[in-house]
Amino acid sequence: MMKVSTQPFNTMLKIKNMMSDKGKAANRFAKGLMEEGYANIYQRSLNADRVALSAKNASGDTKTFILSYAGYRVKTNKVTSLTSHTAIREIDKAHFNQFDSEVSGIKKIQRLVNNKIFDTNIEKRGWGI
Repeated sequence: MMKVSTQPFNTMLKIKNMMSDKGKAANRFAKGLMEEGYANIYQRSLNADRVALSAKNASGDTKTFILSYAGYRVKTNKVTSLTSHTAIREIDKAHFNQFDSEVSGIKKIQRLVNNKIFDTNIEKRGWGI
């Protein structure tokens, strides 16, 4: 299995990205993440033409983009603490085409008790419902 290196998104990586089309797209998405208030942005190459960008904001929510020539996928994880033992985790996955239209998506709402999944509710949208 090939090992994939995860690199922090900094000025040097931004300059390296300018040499390829997928790197330019990664720069554009990283700039959007910074404007949304996300920090600790990391980039890694996946197989073929795909690139993954991951970031975390101040409240601990994470957002991941998987970019390819056919479009991109977004995954967001939000955890809201209710008490010291219970929390609600909201996972939203969506697939967008190259024209920024959502093709399909899924939203999971999980209730956690002592960091273990107690209950799950799944909502699907788009193609293949």
